[in-house]
Amino acid sequence: MIATTTPKNRPDKRDVLAQAILDGCPVSDLAQRFIAAGYSEKAAHYEARRALKDPLFNAAKTISNRVGKRDWTLDIYRRLHETETDGDRNIPVVDKIEPEIFFRDFHNRNRPVKLTGLVDHWPAMKRWTFDYLAQKIGNNVIELQGQRLSGEDYELVKDRYKRHVAFGEFIKLLRKTDSSNDFYITAYNDTVNKRALAPLWQDVGDIALLKASGGQDGFFWMGPKGTITPFHHDLTNNLLLQISGRKKVKMAAAYDLPQMRNHQHCFSLWSSSEEITAQGENAPTIWECEIGPGEAIFLPVGWWHHVEALDHTIGMSFTNFPVDNDFYTNYPSETAF
Repeated sequence: MIATTTPKNRPDKRDVLAQAILDGCPVSDLAQRFIAAGYSEKAAHYEARRALKDPLFNAAKTISNRVGKRDWTLDIYRRLHETETDGDRNIPVVDKIEPEIFFRDFHNRNRPVKLTGLVDHWPAMKRWTFDYLAQKIGNNVIELQGQRLSGEDYELVKDRYKRHVAFGEFIKLLRKTDSSNDFYITAYNDTVNKRALAPLWQDVGDIALLKASGGQDGFFWMGPKGTITPFHHDLTNNLLLQISGRKKVKMAAAYDLPQMRNHQHCFSLWSSSEEITAQGENAPTIWECEIGPGEAIFLPVGWWHHVEALDHTIGMSFTNFPVDNDFYTNYPSETAF
């Protein structure tokens, strides 16, 4: 038996209109949308005319047009950027960069750069071994993200995965773990860990690109090989620094927002770069690099990034640049994407 669409089982007209708006359907094609949904030709033209008189539909259509215009503008930046870089998607590497050059060529132009030679003077570069850390703060209770493998939403609802444990027990778990994404000390745990890790701050110093703070304005990261932070963008400029171990960082430019499947807050539905590149010509270009001990990467605000630990890692991240870094005050946090 061939199934047919009847007035009883065809989609509600509001669903048809909503999907048409999301798809960017021209007003002239609206009647065809209703016909395709199972409405008679007469009913389809009636609902299309009626929609054009509906203030809510027209407001939604206006917003859709504005979003389309912004996507068009972002594509201009993408095309111009590709021309300027001549298609080169390698993230540049600069050793001992001068602050003036960093801000002029990368920070102010919203471009990533891998940096070396920033923290060679830090005692932490030699001291922060598992044995040293266990001896120094092993009895202190720290906060981490735990049991992350119990759900795919570990980045969306971070509070659900907060756990507290003695730092020495965390070190023991690391020693016997080859690879895992189940537990990770992250920047999100900073409120508790800033106090718990206080004895360590004597081992870190200033970074020429940041406000002088003795490193204490940094966020501490530590976890096993295999930890993954999925594709997302930050609401500030960030400097991600490795003290031990290596991380693979994959990025997509801020102007590729329309292709990044931004479904909630600052997160993407893409689970891997392979998923993205499989989209062919419509896929955002993926930039990538590896950072190891003493190396850092500048993550420009709005740039999408996916980070995977290739070893057991210890690192820090910083946002205390000596220039305006407030891009979150007016962020539309309630916006549904």
